[in-house]
Amino acid sequence: MKSIYRPALTALSVFGATAAQGQPIIVADSGDSAWVLAASAIALFAALPGLALFHGRDRESDHGTAMFVSVAIASLMFAIIGYSLAFGEGSSIIGGSGNAMLGNMAELRADATISDTVYALFELSIAVFAVGIMVSSIANRARIGWLTGFIAIWSLIVYAPIAHWIWGGGWLAELGVLDFGGGMVVQVAAGTATLVIALLLGPGQGNVAGDGRLTLAGLWLVWIGWSGVIGGAALSGGNDAATAMLNAQFAASAALLTGFAIARWRRNTSGDYSFGTAAIAGLAAISTGAAFVGPGGAIALGVLGAIAAWAGSIFITRLNVGSTASAFVSSGCGGIVGAIAFPVFVSPTFGGPGFDEGVGLLTQTLAQGVGVLVVILWSAVVTAIAALMVSMIAPMRVRV
Repeated sequence: MKSIYRPALTALSVFGATAAQGQPIIVADSGDSAWVLAASAIALFAALPGLALFHGRDRESDHGTAMFVSVAIASLMFAIIGYSLAFGEGSSIIGGSGNAMLGNMAELRADATISDTVYALFELSIAVFAVGIMVSSIANRARIGWLTGFIAIWSLIVYAPIAHWIWGGGWLAELGVLDFGGGMVVQVAAGTATLVIALLLGPGQGNVAGDGRLTLAGLWLVWIGWSGVIGGAALSGGNDAATAMLNAQFAASAALLTGFAIARWRRNTSGDYSFGTAAIAGLAAISTGAAFVGPGGAIALGVLGAIAAWAGSIFITRLNVGSTASAFVSSGCGGIVGAIAFPVFVSPTFGGPGFDEGVGLLTQTLAQGVGVLVVILWSAVVTAIAALMVSMIAPMRVRV
């Protein structure tokens, strides 16, 4: 099993004048760059309309406006300092300021065949997706003015540190924590933040149903977009990308059918749950281990994600926060169970590649558990602090 988030790639070598000295010239691969650029575009295209359509409940609200404003703010914060804090050189806790305003970008990223600029675009699409997951769920009840300040702070003090710890060579990566496609960095972090904000907003209006056709359109867009994120995480257009995307399709399909069966079995199931919610939970569940498991493991993780989302829907119903925490049900619950459980399915018995020498089921599962716990605690506590700080300047709740 590969031991780092972005699989190590063999760079294209062009032998020129230095070849005689045994030193190959490493250059960027245009094919890999084109694939990562395409995956980024797919993710950006799906994140904005897809999440808004899927989680949107009230067509009379400023839901769409809130989504676009929040994504624009997150994008600018990413350019100014967010990318540098997450992926720039620094300590094991946080990156430095060397790549502020996307400066000092290398033409070839270490252990990859793409440039830092291509990599930054891909990471931007993922950061936007994280913000979109959260805002699409809470926008119906949160003021745009409050969201403006909150998203700017959240992007820098919640998302960027978590991304650095796991993807930027930080202390969780040093502990052996893995997250191939964003199950922890995106799904768990954003899902947890959504739940915290829903609790701060207080009791909701119940589970308000949206337009079924728009919700299904949103589901398809999110399905396609997040599959692009998972495939792009390989940073190359090869076998790793294909494996990850196949597993995403298998997991989402298994989760959708499981959700459909649960919905038929529990006709009066309370909570924000549907087969669409289950499908998104399946995508969240496979994200962490998308390139580390086989088809059998992907199917099993999809089923587990759907069941976790059902349990989560019952939980938020008892909290009486209405549909505001719907992203916690789909993204958070699926992401948590998938991030912890995927090592079980690395075994060749389930079609996985097996563990590397020196790594076993127990050690990897413990590392994943630590990673999930840290992400949940950091996202919950710091989100609450940021939300309350901004609410001292701008009201949080929409007047009803």
